[in-house]
Amino acid sequence: MSCLQALCSSIVAMFLGLYLQLLTTGEAVDIQKLLDVNVVPMGPAKPGENIELACRIQSFWTACTAVKVYTQSNLTIDFPLGNFNYTYCACPGETKTFYWTIQSNRTVNVGCKAVFLLDNVCPEGQNSVPPQSKRRYGSNMKTLKISN
Repeated sequence: MSCLQALCSSIVAMFLGLYLQLLTTGEAVDIQKLLDVNVVPMGPAKPGENIELACRIQSFWTACTAVKVYTQSNLTIDFPLGNFNYTYCACPGETKTFYWTIQSNRTVNVGCKAVFLLDNVCPEGQNSVPPQSKRRYGSNMKTLKISN
């Protein structure tokens, strides 16, 4: 009988472990959605033509916190007006759009990345920093097609 109890206990423990692992995995997916980054679709362009890259950022963190926004691409692109990094105070539910003027001579994947910062960018008393375990980033890429 005690072998049967031990077997039953180990099966219950195994299912409990599996359940807790699935529960933790589901929570991690939600945590990663603290920063939503969306690149506004770009139409096709001619080589060397100025194109506007626009990225919408939304924070789902529970309080205002500093966020840095910058571009990323798989190939080198030109920024005739400058490649700026933006830092701002992101509050829950607010959406902010950032713009860059870009040029390329060939088809390129380009987008934005947003990360939480430890800087005090928000007005005094509003700045909040997500705990280390929740500091994630958002990233989004779109293809800019260059046609002759």
